[in-house]
Amino acid sequence: MPSRRQRLVTYGIGSTAAATAVAAALLHPWTRSEGTSVPTPVASDDKHAIDVVFAVDTTGSMAGLLDGAKRTVWSIATHIRKTDPQADLRIGLVAYRDIGDVYVTKPFPLTTDLDGVYGELSRYRADGGGDTPEDVDAALNDALHMQWRPGATKMMFVVGDAPPASRGEVPTFDVLAQQAADRGILVNTIRCGWDPDTAQTFQRMASLGKGEFSTISQDGGVQQVATPYDDKLAELSGRIDSTTIIVGDDSTRAAYEGKMAAAAAAPEPAKADRASYYAKTAKAGKRGAARDEADLVGGVATGTMDIATVPSSSLPADLRSKNKDELKAEVARRNAERASAQKEIEDLSKQRDKYLEEHTKSDEGGGFDVKVKATVEKQLKKK
Repeated sequence: MPSRRQRLVTYGIGSTAAATAVAAALLHPWTRSEGTSVPTPVASDDKHAIDVVFAVDTTGSMAGLLDGAKRTVWSIATHIRKTDPQADLRIGLVAYRDIGDVYVTKPFPLTTDLDGVYGELSRYRADGGGDTPEDVDAALNDALHMQWRPGATKMMFVVGDAPPASRGEVPTFDVLAQQAADRGILVNTIRCGWDPDTAQTFQRMASLGKGEFSTISQDGGVQQVATPYDDKLAELSGRIDSTTIIVGDDSTRAAYEGKMAAAAAAPEPAKADRASYYAKTAKAGKRGAARDEADLVGGVATGTMDIATVPSSSLPADLRSKNKDELKAEVARRNAERASAQKEIEDLSKQRDKYLEEHTKSDEGGGFDVKVKATVEKQLKKK
């Protein structure tokens, strides 16, 4: 049986600091307490902190659900922003399987970097499994011990098609669900397919965790609607991406390029959802705001970066020879281009929203995205 240390495989973590915090937390699941020496982010005074973690079964039977989750994560994020325009949203992930698979759990920490979240989701592959139970306990434990923000609205979604296989290495799912509720984390469960044992345990998890239980079809039931606006929104969003100036070392720029490659490979409706999400994010803050924390153009626009203090060595190679005035002019040019594209996206997104309202078919059962949106909306309105 692998130890918890052996469960720590390759993570899609955007920084060494985040990776260290997650590793330190996960290696001691029984002894962790609410107190920690790792600083926990907080939302600004005028924002509403919302933390959402998805713990998703990634065994072989979950291919349809994983595909649907990849295609609709931006739509879900946009719906959260629509429900609460002041949302300061972070999303985290825990992929889980069982003993004997390539990994038992694979966590990705809570982050505002939704391009990073999408990039991680895009790497999920349905594989492994074989017997029915999966290590839901380990997934719940990893999700519970992420760096949830004090005062945030906290939601967890456990998504799978098999009941827990309790191994004794961590507390059982019912104990963990109760612990989550005690910490103000709502535990929502979504059963894929019709297995009765899964229904029983997932209902109990949701009840103890003060959340919602839902059932969807085995394939996830996602129905993504293409619109006449998708191509243009994707093109405009790509224009904004091309205006970034990533400050840092080569690995920082390589990580950004990896996220952009995943976004570029997404279906057009998903790209349009991404554009709409950032349109709502920018509208809530400033046009031209950063899509990545290392982006100089967005940092200058929002006042979080100062050109005067940026070392030339941290710039992309083609900009290192510019003096500060030349760099300032280049940043201003890119910001103007970004703001223009952002304005077009805002206008097109409104038209797209109206089109989707008129052309989305009523679905009594609802797929993964429908269930998540309904649950999030209900729980946000209760806060």
